[in-house]
Amino acid sequence: MKTEKLIDAIRARLDIVDVVSDYIELKRSGQNFKGLCPFHAEKTPSFMVHPEKQIFHCFGCNAGGDSIGFIMKYENVSFPESLKLLAKKAGLDPKEFSSPGRQDDTKEKLVGLLREASKVFAEHLKASKTALSYLKRRGIADDTVRTFSLGYAAKDWHLLSRSLRRKGFSETLILQSGIASSGEKGIYDTFRDRIIFPIADVQGEIIAFGGRVMDESQPKYLNSPDTPLFKKGETLYGLNHAKSGIREKGYALIAEGYFDVILCHQYGFINTVAPLGTALTPGHLQKLKRFTKKTILVFDGDEAGIAAAKRSVPLLLEQGFGAKILLLPEREDPDSFLRKHGAVPFGKLLAASRSVVDFLLGLTGKDKTETVRETLEIISAAGDAIMREDLIRELSERSGIRETVVREEMMRLGKKLGERTRINPSSSRLSVRACSYDEEVLLLSAVIAYPDRLERIAPIVSGCEFRNQSVGDIFSKLISGGGGGSVEALLPSLNDEEKALVTLLTVSPGFDRETVDKNIEDCVRRIKARKDDDRLKQVHERIKQAEISADSEMLNALLPEWQKLIKEAR
Repeated sequence: MKTEKLIDAIRARLDIVDVVSDYIELKRSGQNFKGLCPFHAEKTPSFMVHPEKQIFHCFGCNAGGDSIGFIMKYENVSFPESLKLLAKKAGLDPKEFSSPGRQDDTKEKLVGLLREASKVFAEHLKASKTALSYLKRRGIADDTVRTFSLGYAAKDWHLLSRSLRRKGFSETLILQSGIASSGEKGIYDTFRDRIIFPIADVQGEIIAFGGRVMDESQPKYLNSPDTPLFKKGETLYGLNHAKSGIREKGYALIAEGYFDVILCHQYGFINTVAPLGTALTPGHLQKLKRFTKKTILVFDGDEAGIAAAKRSVPLLLEQGFGAKILLLPEREDPDSFLRKHGAVPFGKLLAASRSVVDFLLGLTGKDKTETVRETLEIISAAGDAIMREDLIRELSERSGIRETVVREEMMRLGKKLGERTRINPSSSRLSVRACSYDEEVLLLSAVIAYPDRLERIAPIVSGCEFRNQSVGDIFSKLISGGGGGSVEALLPSLNDEEKALVTLLTVSPGFDRETVDKNIEDCVRRIKARKDDDRLKQVHERIKQAEISADSEMLNALLPEWQKLIKEAR
């Protein structure tokens, strides 16, 4: 893909205010627009959109960037996927900006093939009284069937693959999609006589399928194999439907199966997702963390459900997720419980979900000391320091063991709290939250507001030892020609810290625009004075060393330089 041309075309057609307004409510605030940040919970708006520079910045969480960055963060997608979404919004065809024969082309063809396959499965469901009757027995409403695009795979071993070949898809592509396999007699359909669950990515594009038998034959469930589009260990079923509900409620319900997710959504619990027949993985949580870092695990109350919850808790804590656990009555899952008892009792159970500590201490089969020690090992690995502190205090309260003793045991286990939050003291990169409007930051702010001033400023800052590394790195990239001297064009090449600083200074420049040139002069003078002071200190130190070593030759060479620097500094 000729990325630069596509980005330019998107920017020419889309205004960031229109893009962001599709997701959150914006109100004009002077020259900017303001709204509630979609990336963290807040009651007072601190999210600003700057139409002139086409960027956004949140003063609450420091998120910042352009339209592409906003879509990446909000929709939890990669850079190329963000471009495709914005291209579609702008009425552009990304294929026009693609180079032939690239992997992107194959993925596009696979998406088209799976879309057609889903239509075939849906048609077969309408024609199958057996499959429709089965879904009705499972309590699935007609609207839910349509919402989740449920289908049916006929018994015929070749029906789907033949249908797709007639539509022009190659045998190679059909096999690559995972909906067919190859044997001695040619290719045959992977799914036969099963209810079909299309599996979609976060944007709703179908990337795979799951299938369930309608009797007791095995295997009960079957999923597509991993493909260029689909990685089972990174895909959460229902996330495309649940993402809005997760944001609205502030947490995700994690269940175990397709029907659990579908019934939860049907009964109003629209923040429910599930892994695809596997335990939770870091890949699953990486997808989820863009929408929330709070979860409730909803598992069967039997031995298998307890074991699944126990496996999931350490991973959630390590990844910085808050977690609660709901173990349903034995032999019940969300699917069966909702059909028997309805939404209100289920909601009451959710409200009474157990904390991690309560759940771990409640596991039977071990004495108190061993249970507390195992619980401590798990919570001490929590990736969030504040959460870890709360869990330690709760463990002390629930177990009746003094907090000092709990902490001593933690140290003995080699899980000292400070090891996970230690900051590298040698780092010179300053946090944007701690950003002060000193001469370095103000000078960068002036260049962001008035790019034409860079030519005048560049000779002053070239080779300058910046105290704020982010400022220095941004200036270096600008001076070297990155983005053609435009900071907003440079955004894709900046790291998160640099990007946040640029967007902050765009919406809050820290100077009066009417006196920008005077501000530049003041900043340049201070930076030059600092450079002179640093040079004076270096020469003075060398003079001292020459005097100590009685090196008259070196001393005679340094004194004129010293006098020259003194004169220039006046």
